[in-house]
Amino acid sequence: MNFADFFPDVVRVLDVGGVLVSGIIGGMVAREKRFDITGFFALAVMAALGGGMLRDVLLQQGVPVAFTDPYYLAAALTGAVIAFLLRMTGKWWNRFFIVADAFVIGSWAATGALKTLAAGLGILPAMLLGVITAVGGGAIRDIAVGRTPAVFGGNTLYATAAFFGTIPAITLWHLGYPTLATISSALLGGGLCIAARWYRWRLPQHSRYPLTEVYGKVRMSFSEYMNAREALKKRAIPRGAGSSLGLDHGEDIRDGVSEVEDDKRVDKGLKARSRDIKRAKN
Repeated sequence: MNFADFFPDVVRVLDVGGVLVSGIIGGMVAREKRFDITGFFALAVMAALGGGMLRDVLLQQGVPVAFTDPYYLAAALTGAVIAFLLRMTGKWWNRFFIVADAFVIGSWAATGALKTLAAGLGILPAMLLGVITAVGGGAIRDIAVGRTPAVFGGNTLYATAAFFGTIPAITLWHLGYPTLATISSALLGGGLCIAARWYRWRLPQHSRYPLTEVYGKVRMSFSEYMNAREALKKRAIPRGAGSSLGLDHGEDIRDGVSEVEDDKRVDKGLKARSRDIKRAKN
C-alpha cells in the first residue's frame, strides 16, 4: 500500500483526535465555571469546532466541514461527556493536555493554511486563516465565559506558534509535498508552544509610556535644561567681565565709563562739603 494514499486517512484521524482533545478542554472550562451539561456541550463545540467553522464561513466554500462530516461533531460532544463524567486533574493530566493542545495548534494551523491555498488564495490569507483555525475556537470559548482570550497575552504564545506553524505547511505545499505539511507544522508549532511554556517566553507588551508621551517628556526636559543653563550664565558672569567671556565689547566700555563718572561725582561732592565745613569754622 502506497504511503501517499494512506497518509490522508492518518491526517484525518489526527484531526478528529484534536477535536476530541479540544472538546475535553472546553468541558474542563465548563467544570471550572460549574456549568450544567448544556454548558459542557456548548463550550466543547465552541472550543473544538469554532475555529474551523469560522474559517469555512470566511472561505465560502460550502457548508462547514463540522456539519458535513459527522465524526467532528461527535468527537466534540464526546469530549464534553468525558469532561463531565471524569475529573481529570493532577500534574500528569495537566502535562498531557498541554502537550496535546500544543500539537493540535500546529496541526490545525496547517489545515487552515492548506485549505486556503486550495481555495485559490495567496500566502498571507493562508497564514491568517491558519491562525484563525488554530486559535479561533479557544478565543470564542474564553469570550463565552467572560475572560480574556489566552491568545492575547501570557506565556503560551498560541497565536505565534500557529503563525510559524503555517510556514512549513505553505512551503511544502508549493514544493509539491502536501502530505508532509501537517506533520511538519504540528512539530514546529507544537514544539514552539511547549518551549514557550517551559521557558516562559512572552511577546513585548504595550509600553507604559507611548511614543507621544516620551516625545513630550523629552521636549519638556530639554526646555527646562536650557532655561536652567541661561540662569546659571546670568549668575556666574561678574560686572565688567564681558570681554574675557567673549561678550559685546561696547557694553564693557559703556559700563566702565559710567563707573568712572560716578566716582568723579562722588569726589566732587566730598570736596565741596569739606570746603563748607572749613568756612563755617572760620
